[in-house]
Amino acid sequence: MAIKSPKIKTIFVIYWILLCYIIAALIWWYIALSQQNTFMSQLKLRELSTNDATYVIKRDQILAAENRKRAQYAGEGAIFLLLIWAGAIFLYRAVKKQLKLSAQQQSFMMAITHELKTPIAITKLNLETLQKRKLDDQQHLKLLNNTIQEANRLDSLCNNLLLSSQMEAGGHQLTLEKINLAIVLQNCVFEFQNRFTNRNFISNIESEFWVMGDQFLLQMAINNLLDNAVKYSGKASNIFIQLEQKKQTGIVKISDEGAGIADEEKKHVFKKYYRLGTEATQKAKGTGLGLFLVSRIVKAHKATIHIEDNQPNGATFVIELKGID
Repeated sequence: MAIKSPKIKTIFVIYWILLCYIIAALIWWYIALSQQNTFMSQLKLRELSTNDATYVIKRDQILAAENRKRAQYAGEGAIFLLLIWAGAIFLYRAVKKQLKLSAQQQSFMMAITHELKTPIAITKLNLETLQKRKLDDQQHLKLLNNTIQEANRLDSLCNNLLLSSQMEAGGHQLTLEKINLAIVLQNCVFEFQNRFTNRNFISNIESEFWVMGDQFLLQMAINNLLDNAVKYSGKASNIFIQLEQKKQTGIVKISDEGAGIADEEKKHVFKKYYRLGTEATQKAKGTGLGLFLVSRIVKAHKATIHIEDNQPNGATFVIELKGID
């Protein structure tokens, strides 16, 4: 995470200065104690008489005690140094993580505000147009369809927000039922074809594949993947939807012909609030919740999801679910 705020930079500089001061003080105290230990040993040695028959034994005892003290100081100092260093690193990482989360939440709030205001503003404008102007049937129907699409978009966004909070809090329970995954996919594709009439959706879906699952959640996961494909690919490109069966496993693939996802980003895209770092993807609409919800829904169904590179360009999201007879 890049630390851009001057105030945050100042805090971290002060933090590292204080840490260096504590470590320097610890080293200084070790040196001071070692010198004091050596001085005390020398005093004791001066007090010994060389004519004493036990002189050598007493001298060795004093030197051994001096060495033990030095080793004790070194051991205790090393332990304190390790504890201080470990605590400093832990605290630094915790603060850095919290700052990163705070930045992500701020970005999320800005994105969600825009995502909420846009369909509301469009819906309001359409309704005011219908109220104030006399339109022919075709224009009237076009505005109504556009208003319904924006209402559906707003509904989808609200569902994402609510479900994200519920699933994180562990408050959402799956409503399991026997469903035909092929029908769910076909309905999702049909809805997107109606919403995005200028986009080309190419589907290859087997007639049936039965699973035990929550139809609402599975539909939401597919919709989020389709929405993701629409956002991050060009208007002239194709979006591919596939359902194939291998033994007792249903494999859902949703592919786009966009910029694709770098290998180092693939493990991060399912994190909450995470958005790809490229300039093209940052300009696209989004809140960073879609793929996070997809991963949670897939995990709740004891299924798996991963990302493959589409050829010649783009990304393919692959979900594998166990079927039932």
